[in-house]
Amino acid sequence: MNRDALYVLHDKAKLDLADGPKFNWSLDFECAAAELDDMEIADVKDAAVMWRADTPPPQLYFTHKQYYKNGVQHIVDELKSKPTSNRALYSLISQDQINDSGDGPLPSFLILQCQLDDGSLYCTCYFRALEVYTFLRVNLEEIRQTLSEICHALGTVKSIRLKIFAFHAYIDQGRLPLQKPEIETLLDDEIQIMLMAGASNPIKRLDKLLLELRNATTIVSSGKLVSLKRIIERDAPNAKLHDSLIPLRYLLRDQLGTAIAAATKLLEIRKRASRGPAAEAVLQEYQESLEKLRNTLDA
Repeated sequence: MNRDALYVLHDKAKLDLADGPKFNWSLDFECAAAELDDMEIADVKDAAVMWRADTPPPQLYFTHKQYYKNGVQHIVDELKSKPTSNRALYSLISQDQINDSGDGPLPSFLILQCQLDDGSLYCTCYFRALEVYTFLRVNLEEIRQTLSEICHALGTVKSIRLKIFAFHAYIDQGRLPLQKPEIETLLDDEIQIMLMAGASNPIKRLDKLLLELRNATTIVSSGKLVSLKRIIERDAPNAKLHDSLIPLRYLLRDQLGTAIAAATKLLEIRKRASRGPAAEAVLQEYQESLEKLRNTLDA
């Protein structure tokens, strides 16, 4: 038994895309069903569990199970009653959810379908887009957990035949998993308290939040930047900035204005193009505006 089989599979996928992104990309994997439980990708196991949860934790925009609901149980029931069914699948998306969705949060993992044949569980997964360096590892662990659950429920599966399709597969080492940066999980009042007189090391805390925001580029929003600007601009007896931030107030205000404009521009261009030179240039502009904020804090 190769307990590292999924790690090896991930390395194979990265190597296949080392020269650049590919359309209509696929990845194959086979193993004995009895080996699935021992093949976990340990460092992303908890992340995969979160994606399979009924409701999203604070750090996720959504979970996959929110979309596929009782899909795993449906697959089990369908295969028990009709092993050759073409409807033993779960779907995470409908056309109504795609229409007018803009650049808002939406699953890239769209379909997981299974069928039994002579003791083998065939499984096909389809992604509309797939980042392979970071995201695929979580997806592989999530699929492993799902197939393990199905195999235990059926009790007759001897082997797994998995095929993953992605319309567009690519590597972006700097991209974080689709999780909210911490600042997006904070209430405006919590951000204000963090920056006020008496707070502990607000510059270090804000720098960490801005770094996460800079790297979280899958979903972009200007909302918390607007909140930061409003808090820093505010000058009231009951809302006094921390002494370390007062000398930086006006420079941070202006730089936040630039970052807000860059985020707005990026949101607009992503309505017309998900990628390409123009979109990449505006993304770089947005990230550089956040880096300037961090440099001001570090001065």
